[in-house]
Amino acid sequence: MGNAMRRFVWAGVILTLVACSDDTASGGSGGTGTGTASGASGPGGGSSGGGDVGGAGGNPSGSGGTSAGGAGPGGAGPGGGPQGGAGGASAAPDPNLDGPYATTNVSGTAMSSTGNNVPITGFAPTMPGSYPVVIIGHGFQLPTTQYENYASRVASFGYVVLLPDFPTALFGFSHVEAADDMISAIDWAATDPSVSAIADTDNVGMSGHSLGGKVALLAATMDSRIKAVIALDPVDGGMNCSPQDCPDVSALMPSLMIPTGFLGETTDAAGGFQPCAPAAQNFATFYTGTNSPSFAVTVAGANHMSFLDNVATCGFTCNFCNMATAPNAEVNAMGQAYLAAFFERYLRDDSDYDIYLTGAMADQRYIANGKATLQSK
Repeated sequence: MGNAMRRFVWAGVILTLVACSDDTASGGSGGTGTGTASGASGPGGGSSGGGDVGGAGGNPSGSGGTSAGGAGPGGAGPGGGPQGGAGGASAAPDPNLDGPYATTNVSGTAMSSTGNNVPITGFAPTMPGSYPVVIIGHGFQLPTTQYENYASRVASFGYVVLLPDFPTALFGFSHVEAADDMISAIDWAATDPSVSAIADTDNVGMSGHSLGGKVALLAATMDSRIKAVIALDPVDGGMNCSPQDCPDVSALMPSLMIPTGFLGETTDAAGGFQPCAPAAQNFATFYTGTNSPSFAVTVAGANHMSFLDNVATCGFTCNFCNMATAPNAEVNAMGQAYLAAFFERYLRDDSDYDIYLTGAMADQRYIANGKATLQSK
């Protein structure tokens, strides 16, 4: 595998509540919620009636409930049991669907400390308020338009989401400068009249694909405004580039004390003319050194480019990677859901979203049916 080709492949480089109680061995089961078009999910669990076991959680497809199961000790019925029931799905909006916020397109140009003019596109809520900011970095030589599905989904949950088009020269550009260019999008949000009134630039999340994922993690080590990072198949490399300009970001993970998440694949860990995401530099190498909380999802059958919005319009760049067996739309949808849930969990501190990241709904949708495997800490 030639070094030049490795750089090129780095171009790639998810209400009605019925309650009952009894005094028998089991508490009442949770009622089945009423599904809605907006996808709000999860009625509450069973009642707090007595018995040895609390009520079971509600149906996850319903709306308007809570995440709690039936009560355990000291239930309403006589002889409250010692064990609470399992919780139903979260009452929070389902990240697999668009959120409740109407959004509008935003655009402009950030002035980076590197001297680069960085074009910015993205989405922002139309309602007045204060919204966290999310920056999404593109892969090497890939257009920001291939990540608009992610940006649109996250924005619909009430975020200012920006796609900086930082330059990636074919050879020898600095990853540190790319991180500075991504950070310039935060500064743009703080000062540009189109979003400055609603952008909370002290509460920022980062994401990115391939090179963009590595650069997002690097940026988080450089700017304390970044509170959480979820990366899409990041690759930790830099050919014809000094360690000062293209550092080993995996080695920096033990010092990064913020929540992290990773979606990746192993189809492109080896083989082909040149691996698109070599095993020695892929998402797992970042995850190994991270602090808790962190998780890594390995998407079965995906290749390095499966995380793009539409590989059919990717062109020449996508031809280098091994053949994916998982549908592109399915992988992209999983990524959208994971980004929305991750930022709701860690920028808004909404623990209801744990079930979509590492809990029951992640298992039901992705793990139990073999679409992915999951590690967490």
